[in-house]
Amino acid sequence: MHDGERIKEARERLGLSQDQLSRELATSAGCRPADGPGRNQVHRWEKGKRRPRMWRRHLESVLGIDLHEGRGHTILPAGTSTEEGMVPVDRRQFIGAGAVAGVAVSAPQAAGAGRRIGRADVARFAQRVADLRRLDDYAGGASVYPMVTREIGHLSALATNGSYTEVVGRALLSTLGELYQFAAWTAFDAERTQDARRLSLLAANAANQAGNHPLAATALSELSYVTASSDSPAEGVAMARASLANAPADVLPAVRVVLADRLAWACARTGDAAGAERALGTSEDAHDRRDPAAAEEPDSVYWINRDESRIMAGRVWAELRRPERAVPVLEALTAPYDDTHARELALYTCWLAGAHLSAGDLDRATAAALRAFELSRGTASPRTDALLRALLTDFEPHRDNRQVNDLLTHAAA
Repeated sequence: MHDGERIKEARERLGLSQDQLSRELATSAGCRPADGPGRNQVHRWEKGKRRPRMWRRHLESVLGIDLHEGRGHTILPAGTSTEEGMVPVDRRQFIGAGAVAGVAVSAPQAAGAGRRIGRADVARFAQRVADLRRLDDYAGGASVYPMVTREIGHLSALATNGSYTEVVGRALLSTLGELYQFAAWTAFDAERTQDARRLSLLAANAANQAGNHPLAATALSELSYVTASSDSPAEGVAMARASLANAPADVLPAVRVVLADRLAWACARTGDAAGAERALGTSEDAHDRRDPAAAEEPDSVYWINRDESRIMAGRVWAELRRPERAVPVLEALTAPYDDTHARELALYTCWLAGAHLSAGDLDRATAAALRAFELSRGTASPRTDALLRALLTDFEPHRDNRQVNDLLTHAAA
């Protein structure tokens, strides 16, 4: 298999078009998306008509492959769940992990050069990821993101300098994928969108190399969510559909719920009401099949439940400017958080305010917006702040309303 075939295989496994790959390469290089190599150049690489040269390093980073002297590591086929079809864990997967996360990797002496790494070490990292996920519920992405990137540096140093069996190496690589994915989420919440996109791709690559295909699918769906929430929602739809298509046939229902909910959001962002409704139906069906007693669900989806999916449904209909469907869904819910989850409650109340505003109910809209604004003061979530600023802009045409004017004056104070 020549390098061009490796590039194409890895690109398709991640659900990226040639144009999308060009944009991701530009992001990796610190350029504007328009300054990437372009779709035609990617096509030439894949056909073997050109060599990547200056883009090779970024191709290896984005796609998770090694193009040096033809020693490539192909992304694993969808559905692989045993040793068959798996490539050996490559230590180079860990060497650059700290650098791509923006942290320095410890020197070998500090990391314990040659130390034997076992399952207990993997378990400690997994528990640390779980603890950080729950801290994020209270603290917000801007404060947790630096903690996650430090954990990536610690794992990178340990795995780079230590020794381990193939089984432990694969578990370490899967845990690295979980760290990348969670780092992507906290980066998104911190309004570090380009970092979130890059880290989501790294998560999918690490998960695929580790044979953890459910994690790879959720990482790709996270990339779709970030992309759909930006100014490129159509790309988000393609990624969300790819994450569902590439998920193993026997993927746990809880994982399928997450994939379907994110597809619904991506469809809503492009105005595709029919597609959004189909995806919400898929989510409901997956909820019906959930049975945590029959199969343990991964910690990465600990937060998903029917109320979360209903909130997503309300958001979807609000985004589609269908307040007659959004308001009943959101009002029927008792928000599944208390005031200690200030970010989550602020977001929920913000979406409810937007739905009321679309329906023309200024009284309820301003009351909900004021509540969201007060809650947001206790968060380290620039994403929440940005959503609230956008919501307040939507109130501006109604400033002659006394309550609206009071809200806008209060927010500006």
